[in-house]
Order: sequence, then structure tokens, then C-alpha cells
Amino acid sequence: MADPAPEPALGQQDRPVGWWLKEADRRLDGAFNQALEGQGSDRRTWQVLASLARRPESPARLVELLRPFDPPAVVAGVVADLTERGLVEEAAGLLRLTEAGRHVHGALSGPVADVRRQVRESLPGEDYATLLRLLGRLTEGLAGTSD
Repeated sequence: MADPAPEPALGQQDRPVGWWLKEADRRLDGAFNQALEGQGSDRRTWQVLASLARRPESPARLVELLRPFDPPAVVAGVVADLTERGLVEEAAGLLRLTEAGRHVHGALSGPVADVRRQVRESLPGEDYATLLRLLGRLTEGLAGTSD
């Protein structure tokens, strides 16, 4: 007979799913921000740089891509900051990384990979895939309820 699943740590079973989702996101923000501090970047900066490293985007499309993470005003503020810093430019209606932006994106890739590795190590084996599958089911089950 298989061993029963370990009991959750004291208090874990009393926390609702929403608490865990928000706490996980808060801690992910903290891990990214700690990894990127000293480089003039945070998780939001990384998201914009990484999106534009994949391909140039219109401002509206970039806002739409990042809507799950932040409201449009936050994304616009990050883009404005990166533009002022010379890391992003707009040409022909598309935002793209400058040479300096590509350099910063490359420099941030290592610390971001370290955070992602920490997440994977926190969820060994099939746990990461299981978590993603369960979160996908949760979001599908709540489809049509977002604002």
C-alpha cells in the first residue's frame, strides 16, 4: 500500500486558493526583483524586454500581451521608462529593442533563468507540470468571470 500524501504544513489547509495564488505571485515578483536589482530592472521591465526581444509589437498589442500581468497604464509606464533609457524605440508604429535594449535583455537572461530554475526545483518531478495543468483547469473553469 502506498504511503499517504504528507499532511500540509500547519495552516496551509485553512488558506483559500486565492490566497495561495496571490502569495505565489507576490513571491515570484520578489524573487525576480531581487535577482534583477542593481541592474535597473524588475519583473515588469523583463516582461517588456522579453516580449520585444521575440518580435517588435505595436504599443496596443504589447499592452494586450501583458494585460494578464498589469493594467495598460503600468505597461505604458514601463515602455516610457525603457524608451527614455534608450532601450526601446518606436518606428513605423512598432516598438522594438535598440542595440542597448538587446544588450540589457541578454544581461538579464541569466538572473531570470536562475529564478526559473529555483521555481522548477521547488516543484520537482511532475509537480511543475501538474501545477500548470491544475491552474489551467481552474482558469478554464472560471472562464467568463473575469472583468
